[in-house]
Amino acid sequence: MTNYIKITDMGLCKPADYCESESTNSSIYGVLSYVAPEVLRGQEYTKAVDIYSYGIIMYEIISGLPPYYNVSHDENLAIKICQGLRPKFDIKVPELIVHLIKRCLDAIPSNRPTAEEIEEILRSWRDDRVKALRKQIKEAEEMNKKLPTCSIPSVNLGISCETNHEAIYTSRLLNFKNLPEPKNSHDYYKRNDNIISLESLEYLRIDKTKNINVDGKI
Repeated sequence: MTNYIKITDMGLCKPADYCESESTNSSIYGVLSYVAPEVLRGQEYTKAVDIYSYGIIMYEIISGLPPYYNVSHDENLAIKICQGLRPKFDIKVPELIVHLIKRCLDAIPSNRPTAEEIEEILRSWRDDRVKALRKQIKEAEEMNKKLPTCSIPSVNLGISCETNHEAIYTSRLLNFKNLPEPKNSHDYYKRNDNIISLESLEYLRIDKTKNINVDGKI
């Protein structure tokens, strides 16, 4: 019996019928919404990439929704992720949890916490060394009770949500070219009540019907 929990298979795998001769060594396979922006640009796979994926999983578990479920998972989304787009909570979430997720999803790999640091943070929460978290959880619960029922995530982790028919959650070839250098939104760490601010979300949002940037550019 062990007390350790291990998360494996972030979707960064190739199909069973994959043939090396059909592609180059730089080909990237994975689930777009879980892949770190530097990998989308073809950079080397590192431990920091797993930390990014872990941050997305934290978001999904807490929000009850798959990441980017309401938009097409195409090159335009890849561009936006590199420009700083991140999922947004539609419910109140304790700031300590939001801040940890934001650190995991930082566009700069060296800014992300290590697995050891995350373990220490989670251990401190479990041991109640951070009493502020319990207070924040209580406050969040009270605020979420006042939200419309449709805003509360389903216990089925998003099964009830209306998913875009081009939102793909299976591993596939991610063959994007000339993606921009990954960066955080300009106000990424200015507020801790959500992963991304409404201001940045509006600037980086994707048109859900035409699937193009609001300014008409790809």
